[in-house]
Amino acid sequence: MKQDVKLFTVGPAQMYRHTLEVRSHVVPYFRTPEFSAMMRKNREMLLELTDADEDSEVVFLTASGSGAMEAAVMNCFDETDRLLIISGGTFGERFEKICEIHHIPFDALRLGQDEALTAAHLDSYNAKDYTGLLVNLHETYTGQLYDIEMIHNFCNRNHLYLMVDAISTFLCDEYHMRRYGIDATIISSQKGLCLAPGLSMVILSRRIIEEKIERKHSTSLYFDFQDYLLNIKRGQTPFTPCVGVLFELHDMLSCIIKAGGADSRVGEVRARCEYFRSKIEELPVHLPSFPLSNAISPVRFEKDIAMDFFTYLKDEKNIMVNPVGGELGRCSIRVAHIGDLQMADYDMLVEEMKHYFTM
Repeated sequence: MKQDVKLFTVGPAQMYRHTLEVRSHVVPYFRTPEFSAMMRKNREMLLELTDADEDSEVVFLTASGSGAMEAAVMNCFDETDRLLIISGGTFGERFEKICEIHHIPFDALRLGQDEALTAAHLDSYNAKDYTGLLVNLHETYTGQLYDIEMIHNFCNRNHLYLMVDAISTFLCDEYHMRRYGIDATIISSQKGLCLAPGLSMVILSRRIIEEKIERKHSTSLYFDFQDYLLNIKRGQTPFTPCVGVLFELHDMLSCIIKAGGADSRVGEVRARCEYFRSKIEELPVHLPSFPLSNAISPVRFEKDIAMDFFTYLKDEKNIMVNPVGGELGRCSIRVAHIGDLQMADYDMLVEEMKHYFTM
């Protein structure tokens, strides 16, 4: 693939120039006081940007988002728990698979591909002795953004731990751990942060650390959160981390905070999102009616031409959008609004869409 490819993908995203500059440097040795100081600052900035309590903690994992999902579940829950999983697509199904593998009892609140999550869905699960709820807040398979306040209210009524995969909503939509009583937030480097893949982070409330993690006997060497929580006190990880991406993270978090924090970054993503959606209103496409994240627009075609259009952009125009797997793959693509993209880039993409429809 050519080097000047334009990425309208949700991850990896179109990287910012300052990130590319950081990536061009030699990766240094990391068991040093300087690296430890940087890691402590990374922790502090992540707590600020997720609106976490000051006594919350961060686990830095050299793993994909799926690795962080599995690590979070296996460190916080076991066979004595009973979990409710909101499962509206492939990422909700991934939480189900993780629980099956680790023999953690669960029920899945399954949604159809065009079905919006409502309070009535959740109310049918009231008072059923669950201990926790797992949710991919933005189900990127369909594009649906679930109502976090509604989920919080349900968890609060039922005294549940709340674990949120925020990988594709962090820095794209408003997100507040403290306000919504979120006990565990899972994020990854390649989406809203627009960094290289390979780094994931789990932000943990003091409650879930003390009541669940510290009371568990770990069955994993690499994913033992007790070990990570002990090591982060000295600004380190128990195993070799993805050092280069952690430097990218430090640079990106510093830039975001300097530019006005999470609200400012979310505003930038929202502006691109609204601009693109306004530009496609007169095209033979539509968007689903359920609530959508600012991160992506799940564009639905009137005919089953999605893979044809994806291939046309990739092979003929050196433009990448996100294809969709499964049944939706025939009629839907996803256009991301994160990364170093300008309104002019969306003008160009819309023109390519118009051209394709006239071919």
